[in-house]
Amino acid sequence: MKSKHSFAYFLLYLNVILLDVICLHIKGTWNTNTQYYRFLSKFGIQKTDNKDKANSEGFIYGNITTKNISLVKHSLTFVFVDSEYFLEYHGNRTSNSPNSCNAMFNKIDQIAYDNPCRQNGKEDFLRRIPCRKGQLCPDEDEPKNLIPGYQFTYRVQDLKNPRFWYLSMVACYRNTTANNCSWVRSSQNLELDYDIWLVNGDPASKHQNPFEHQFSFEDHDIVESYAVFFALYLIIIFIWLYAYFKQKHTITKILTASICLELTGISCNLLHWMIFSANGVGCYVLSVIGNAIDVISECLFMLTLLLITKGWTITSMELTGKPIVFSIWGLYTLLNCVLFIWNLTEVDVISNIDEWQTWPGYITLIFRCFIMVWFMVELRQIVRYSKHPDRLLFIQQFGAYFLVWFIYLPILAIISTQFSALWKHKIILNIINGADWLSYMVLIHLLWPSRSILYLIKGDTPLPTYELEITGLLDDQETTPGFFKGSKALDIEMNHNTIPNKEKRKVRNGHLSLPLLEEEEDNDEF
Repeated sequence: MKSKHSFAYFLLYLNVILLDVICLHIKGTWNTNTQYYRFLSKFGIQKTDNKDKANSEGFIYGNITTKNISLVKHSLTFVFVDSEYFLEYHGNRTSNSPNSCNAMFNKIDQIAYDNPCRQNGKEDFLRRIPCRKGQLCPDEDEPKNLIPGYQFTYRVQDLKNPRFWYLSMVACYRNTTANNCSWVRSSQNLELDYDIWLVNGDPASKHQNPFEHQFSFEDHDIVESYAVFFALYLIIIFIWLYAYFKQKHTITKILTASICLELTGISCNLLHWMIFSANGVGCYVLSVIGNAIDVISECLFMLTLLLITKGWTITSMELTGKPIVFSIWGLYTLLNCVLFIWNLTEVDVISNIDEWQTWPGYITLIFRCFIMVWFMVELRQIVRYSKHPDRLLFIQQFGAYFLVWFIYLPILAIISTQFSALWKHKIILNIINGADWLSYMVLIHLLWPSRSILYLIKGDTPLPTYELEITGLLDDQETTPGFFKGSKALDIEMNHNTIPNKEKRKVRNGHLSLPLLEEEEDNDEF
């Protein structure tokens, strides 16, 4: 019971600490005594359609108040800038010098409008906060441009291209009495409550495109993407379960578990983004769980490939090199878990790097390449010593495709460094999900019962005799009731077919049964 409560508390804690930087409806409290700078969010705003500006602009609007406005001696500053100005501003936040505020606003002051000190500024980047409850913020001089019910509104038009914008609050104020209007760090102990929305398109027409309105640009169409893959996996899971129950096998059991986990992970992410489209917050814990399940699914899929590569239940019922196989799989699983946790906790949301551009990502990709080399060496050994034509064909097809599966991810990681961060997430997500789905389809094709009967040995459930007729392993005249009774099983040898076609009497999941073999040999002597 204690462990269940601990897990629930962990999920709640995870949701709280990540919520402010993930969701696009931001609510919270900022205490200037403990944190003089608060980064709120990064948001991708779409390119403005020149023919429909009102419905394609970016909107940032909300309320920032304090419970006791009388305690405010100097207004603090709300900052909304694009990446060109944000990086220098954000990079100087750690300075402990008295001039840290001047360093932060040095570049912004060159272009930002601020009354009365920078009246020639072209960009409306700054707001003085907090605002009085029930009133507009001091810098909002055109109420008609505001979203009704909110104290401030930013309207963003970009006719050239989409870009990232960054929101933050800082305990700095401008000293208007000084000749140079310098920035001063505030020593006030204030507690500000904020409620902010970030959207693409006019909030009044948000129902026209619910799967893009509250989404940052890099996440546009992500709901549709997950919905498509959910449907694709749902189709193949029903197709595969039909085949699985006709011929259960150790390999197919692991594959079935992997497909089911993949479908579960995609379902969790789809549900999170569906909720997100409705409230701008979603259920981030559900997304984390979905991604964790996806990691487990991939590791199980890797185990399936490693077992097939060693020829387990294909050329031999004994798994040779077991310590090596499970050491490789264990290390691969560990690296993927470390990468998942690192991506969850260490990757800075402000940066535009993806999980593969981190040290755990580099190590995981290098180890994946090592597994690929081992994969080729092991398959070559099977091909060298096996002469069974059906197994050779299976190994050739299996090796050809999954060699591509091993190498595509390192290549994708290299190429993706040239992608814009605004497009990278969608491209990588769709390619990885598509490659995984195609891999499952290929393996399902290779392990389909009417094919796998030719090379898989010792399945749990025998195929019906009419299935064996289709494979050509059983003659029509030999399919009689009680077919499998009273026979002794003899494994097909790995290297060649030892029994002529006329002597094949009984077949069961890759086994030949030769009843009364000794009697036939005695008859031959006469």
